[in-house]
Amino acid sequence: MSDRWYELIYDERLQIERPVLHVEYDQLTLEQQDEFEMVCQRVCAQIPPQIKLLEQAYMDCYERLKQTDGDEAFYETMEKMNDISSRICDLNVLFLQIEGSFLASRAHT
Repeated sequence: MSDRWYELIYDERLQIERPVLHVEYDQLTLEQQDEFEMVCQRVCAQIPPQIKLLEQAYMDCYERLKQTDGDEAFYETMEKMNDISSRICDLNVLFLQIEGSFLASRAHT
């Protein structure tokens, strides 16, 4: 754990840094709360472009799926699509945890 009261930990799967608070939010000074809020806003700003990249990867897989021959290639593509869907969902949940609202209620497309 860091000596700081928060840190950003890179999430390889989501390809984004996640803010982690090591103390209770209420224990922070107003200045620390402001700093942490700014960090969270920077993270949130990275989520819509990351989702857009994943959505494009999903659609690319979908187009490949329509032309797939054979069970093995079909299941491999479906597995990749499921993984991409899961990452999109996790990014939306992260956004919800930080912002308190779903990303779908905002314009990200």
